[in-house]
Amino acid sequence: MKKTFLILTIICVCCINFVQAQQKVALHSNGTTTIFGGSNPFTDAYNASANGDTIYLPGGNIPFPTTIDKGIVIIGAGFYPDSTTATNPTVSNAITLLIGENADNLYMEGFEVNGAINFASSANIDNVVLKRLRFKSMSYLGTGNLCENHIVRECVITGDVNLSNCKSSMISNCIIDGRILNGIEMGISNNLLLHNSAAFSLYTINNVDNSYFSNNILLKPNNSLVGSTELSTFEKNLYGYIPDVGSNTFVNNYEGVNLDSIFVNYNGLLFNYSENYQLVNPLLYTGTDGNEVGIYGGFFPYKTAAVPKNPHIQIKNIAPTTNANGDLQIQIQVRAQNE
Repeated sequence: MKKTFLILTIICVCCINFVQAQQKVALHSNGTTTIFGGSNPFTDAYNASANGDTIYLPGGNIPFPTTIDKGIVIIGAGFYPDSTTATNPTVSNAITLLIGENADNLYMEGFEVNGAINFASSANIDNVVLKRLRFKSMSYLGTGNLCENHIVRECVITGDVNLSNCKSSMISNCIIDGRILNGIEMGISNNLLLHNSAAFSLYTINNVDNSYFSNNILLKPNNSLVGSTELSTFEKNLYGYIPDVGSNTFVNNYEGVNLDSIFVNYNGLLFNYSENYQLVNPLLYTGTDGNEVGIYGGFFPYKTAAVPKNPHIQIKNIAPTTNANGDLQIQIQVRAQNE
């Protein structure tokens, strides 16, 4: 019953958005759905929300609140162009989306931020999930009151990840163009690290201590893979060069691999929608759990086109005019998602 209600709510919102020029945002709170329009529907829905509520965003460029400071759920229509032809990608043009100190239990999925996602400086913000998002970079600012129990999974991150105020959290099955910096007690698994700067001073993984790295693929074109990192364990990772071990532990990694031929389609540059990061021989490079290394292995395999978990609008056909009876013909095809 709950899933049926959710599907009907999303279809209703999508139909309103398709028929009218204004964008509509749905706020689901205590079994009641409220639709917001106007020039800032997301901000209005956010202002009316309380911890535990869910906000559904439409496709298209939409203004975001400058700060998310509540423990709510925010779900967009997705960001891959080929999976959002019926809705358009959900996009925020914010230079920085700031996560405030009261955002414990925040969950965000299914949209793109054209700028950075930053966590409030030296704030203790716990139990946050960032899933199937695209953004330029991520920073946990400051030090001291460490954020804990964060999950960042199946995201596309086109810059650096700075974990200076984060611990005991997980980054998995992400595509990351930049570097991973300054964390402690992190779990970093099944990621694709495309960082390809030839500069030896720019280590792909730098100053990430007491952490566990497993089943990742690192495409750095020289051996400056790991720097200033201590007491971390690297197991079943794949890279083209043999990294400096230092005080870390390296176990059963795939070293010296020819990275030019491991993917089905990869041009040697940074993330691109046209590329296919499936392994040509997945059985040749298995991870700690027996599945393949990289984003399509592990406990949270990368979902094709990062489609969010809300019912996915696949087809929409709207007649340009009403018929003789004054009816407007609308065809919407929706596919429910398991997760």
